[in-house]
Amino acid sequence: MNHTECATCGRKLKDKKSIERGYGPVCYEKHLNAIADEEFEKNQVTIDEVLEGDNSCVKPATEQAV
Repeated sequence: MNHTECATCGRKLKDKKSIERGYGPVCYEKHLNAIADEEFEKNQVTIDEVLEGDNSCVKPATEQAV
């Protein structure tokens, strides 16, 4: 699908790659960073979750330190 305006700021897209993506280069970079931040936040574990024993996301140690 080809877009004529940036989905974030509404500016006219001129570059072929930008038209295909639907974002200008600056807004596309911000868009990718926002997706990465969302993914990072989704994978976070709070100290309360650890203390309550919800260790489903914690990998077990393969060997115990002596």
